[in-house]
Amino acid sequence: MTLAIHQPNFMPWMPYFEKVRQADIFVVLNHCQFRKNNFQNRFNIGDKWYTLGVIKGNDPIIDKKYKNPKEDWETIKRKLPQYKSILDEFDDLISERLWETNNKIIKLIASKLNISTTIETDYPTNKKRSERLLDICKKFKATNYLSGPSGRNYLDFNIFKEENIKVTFPDDSKSIKKPILQCLTK
Repeated sequence: MTLAIHQPNFMPWMPYFEKVRQADIFVVLNHCQFRKNNFQNRFNIGDKWYTLGVIKGNDPIIDKKYKNPKEDWETIKRKLPQYKSILDEFDDLISERLWETNNKIIKLIASKLNISTTIETDYPTNKKRSERLLDICKKFKATNYLSGPSGRNYLDFNIFKEENIKVTFPDDSKSIKKPILQCLTK
């Protein structure tokens, strides 16, 4: 059973969903630190960023709140008129809670892409880094952990090997590296 784990990005690019598709279970990592200037509250199309502003503070994702989510969402839609019909479908998913908004968006996009992978959320724990990822794999009885490419730089492969959990990486050679809105446009 293949399991993948990732933070809840806001309007993730297509490779995110290719990773979801390759897993039997995809776990959204909400109980981790919010990363400023990353993809948890913004997305990029072309050379422009589109952002739902967050309340400042060193909060974990599960506690992070958007400042003015409805207003920021309407601004994004105004700036991307070519995607308005698609973006309108997400209106009811936008809330003040980052994790809730992003999780709902991820599930809706996965559905639109006909991805049948089970999507779960993580849980509070004191475990960190590789130990945390391993714990999630064990909880869901994974035999294969599908890591992101950067996992090569930080994973402790030995602890996975000790638990007979194989670590693999997605094949990015055929990856469609496009913003999701472009992929959803018909």
